[in-house]
Amino acid sequence: MQPFTTRRGTVADVDLVGMIVQAGFESYREFAPRDWTPPDVAADRDRRAEVFADPATWTLIALSEGMPAGHVAFLPARVPPTDESRLSWTARAVVPGRAYLWQLFVLPEWWGCGAAPLLHDAAIAQMRAEGYSDARLFTPSLQARARRFYERRGWLAQAETWSEEFALAMTEYQLPLD
Repeated sequence: MQPFTTRRGTVADVDLVGMIVQAGFESYREFAPRDWTPPDVAADRDRRAEVFADPATWTLIALSEGMPAGHVAFLPARVPPTDESRLSWTARAVVPGRAYLWQLFVLPEWWGCGAAPLLHDAAIAQMRAEGYSDARLFTPSLQARARRFYERRGWLAQAETWSEEFALAMTEYQLPLD
């Protein structure tokens, strides 16, 4: 295992985190349909910066010898948008007691080195410290590696939905925190 250090992420890290997320999306080509195109993370920079700037968003970055290896971020879960109401995330009501594991990405060259468990466990500990009773996340249904990772840590698959944003089926997971 590689030794990692961590530090809290801030809105100043929006481009660093964007690079990590883009690499994660690129790795989806391993299981996505042949003609699938990853989302352009740079095009979503302003929204990502808004989420990172929110004081309720918690972000942690893993580093190895000062170089980024991955990150994790969570925020209070919000009521999902409906077809009739595609309100911005800030306009939707918060779900009391539920955290949303928004992002957990590790650069592919660091897969299997311990960064993902370190980031995951730190986020879960922080969710508990903040008093959340449960958490949810979404991951691509065909992303077997991520699904195994979450299931080994007690996350329970709930439902599968289609994501227009990603043009992929996504599986929702929930984790009791108490």
